[in-house]
Amino acid sequence: MRSTLLKHQSRFRLVTSLKQGPSDGTGFDGVRKHVDIAPRMTTRLCRLKGAGRIVRFWVTLPVVGRDFVLKRAVLRMYWDGEVKPSVEVPLGDFFGAPFGKPTWLVSEYLVLAGGAYLCRFDMPFNTQAIIEIANDSDMAVRDLFFQVGYYEEPARTESEPTFHAQYRLENGTANDGPVLLLKALGRGWLAGIKVDVQNRSWWLKRPLAEIILPRGFGLGLLEGWETIIVDGDHRDPLLGTGAEDYFSSGFYFKGAPFCTPSHGCTMRSFLLGRVSAYRFHLDDPIPFDESISFTLDHGLKNRMHGSYSSVVYWYQQEPHAQFPDLPPAMRRLPHWPWTQLVQWLVCAMMFITGGGVVIYFASR
Repeated sequence: MRSTLLKHQSRFRLVTSLKQGPSDGTGFDGVRKHVDIAPRMTTRLCRLKGAGRIVRFWVTLPVVGRDFVLKRAVLRMYWDGEVKPSVEVPLGDFFGAPFGKPTWLVSEYLVLAGGAYLCRFDMPFNTQAIIEIANDSDMAVRDLFFQVGYYEEPARTESEPTFHAQYRLENGTANDGPVLLLKALGRGWLAGIKVDVQNRSWWLKRPLAEIILPRGFGLGLLEGWETIIVDGDHRDPLLGTGAEDYFSSGFYFKGAPFCTPSHGCTMRSFLLGRVSAYRFHLDDPIPFDESISFTLDHGLKNRMHGSYSSVVYWYQQEPHAQFPDLPPAMRRLPHWPWTQLVQWLVCAMMFITGGGVVIYFASR
């Protein structure tokens, strides 16, 4: 894709947070390289006019002492004069940060390394592009540095499909239906998914033989598989064999954490009952002409209880279907894994009591 840009004599441009001017007492002698976002306010990073293609979006900001700023700040992108955004995702989730924490991730499209966050998705726009970050907290977002690299392109006779990213927070309870990650209408293709999974099940119960499988000490949520329905074809859906299998891994992400250009697992904790994984459809995008839906079962036959925080990336021709309302900032914070920790504490007490404590709890 990008090798063809030079053939069209596209001109590369760069918009950044750097501001220079007469010294006003802020910054360094009139130089200010970052922006601050006041509580409950929105800052526009750029407004690009004409046809073009964003190829590099980079940000960095301090997170130490800034409680879950990556969850409380929201990234929005608007293409071609639309009123509702095509991208609406908490800042950290967009870049793949698991559970609101900056964790090493190196892939083809997203990079979290060296203290910064980088997106390399191609993001074409036909007449206009707007990028904004909103601060949904009561504390200022300070020292945000950003760069937006893009190519100016000739006016298009036909509109090009645009980039979309949607955040969902779903709570899959036992015996409910599968968790919905995406339901899109229009024509386009699926580009990738990132999901954080948190166990909330009590796996330490009868029958004890199921503690290892299918409950997996809490990570048995991964026994549930994906169902992808393209253009409403419910008779012939795309069915997987397990959540980690969709993410091109196996055995509950054996060897995690790991990263590859197309897939990876940046967090796997049996202690906390947490998994964070991503997959990009580099060579196998899933096209759709009318609609696409993507669901994940939460455990075998949806028998386990877990929280799913997901971001789905895709391209499509406008208009797109209305996004679900973004959950409030407090709801976006990771669920405290007390259920998981209590169960492991009970298991530890087994060694002290000779198994009596486990038998007592399992029999309840």
